[in-house]
Amino acid sequence: MAADMKGSSRQALTALRGVAGTPSATDAAKISQDLFSAIAVLDSSLPLRRALTDPTRDSASKSALIDDLFAKSLDPASIAILRAGTSDRWSSPSDFPAALEVIAVEVEAGAVDGLDVELMGIAHSLSSAKELSGALMGGRAIDSLISDLFESKVSAAALRIALSIARHLRGRHFVAALEEAANVAGARRKKIVVHVRSAIALTSAQGDRLRAALGKELNREVSLDLSVDASVIGGIEIQFDDDMVDGTIARRLSEAGRKLAS
Repeated sequence: MAADMKGSSRQALTALRGVAGTPSATDAAKISQDLFSAIAVLDSSLPLRRALTDPTRDSASKSALIDDLFAKSLDPASIAILRAGTSDRWSSPSDFPAALEVIAVEVEAGAVDGLDVELMGIAHSLSSAKELSGALMGGRAIDSLISDLFESKVSAAALRIALSIARHLRGRHFVAALEEAANVAGARRKKIVVHVRSAIALTSAQGDRLRAALGKELNREVSLDLSVDASVIGGIEIQFDDDMVDGTIARRLSEAGRKLAS
């Protein structure tokens, strides 16, 4: 997603965020669905992606192409995002649909608190159940599998995003793509998702103290992604995006985490 974008594509994504704004929960759900529908069309045709991201082609003709493809099926707010995307410069044609996925996740995260935790929870459930790997690769329809497992356990937004990502993996591993979406959702809420593995389950009080300590150190709201792994040495392991926190702070956080969990 966004982490892989360089130069002009990263600037184009920033511009799209301005166009998307902060829609209501109802509007965010529609925009998200619309953008994933557009992603499906873009993913199906490299010539189309090239035509819509060609910097030598005038914006008017690219906007007209967007209208021809989507005006009858998508909402005006979604069309505006797509048009804006065609007027920007992209480092690679594949960055355009990738950026649309980021926007789809971000608009939902802006309207639904805790979306990052829910998406990470789905990812962990799937990664820890090795018997599901075959089903996710083929056989039983992935839509039915994900719906059956999580429909009653997560919000409609989390389920919608998980299903949409499953249908548009673009060569990614499903669990990794969900984790990436969780980080995007957390960043939208100006939160950092901290992955915590511990030899034994942390108590609610320990989790609260750890979240408060990390938030104070990082000066950001923190979402804890907790998992239990008996192989962890030292009782607790803390990980987060290494481009957001420097190594000195990382060491202090790890040390603080071990003390809090003891």
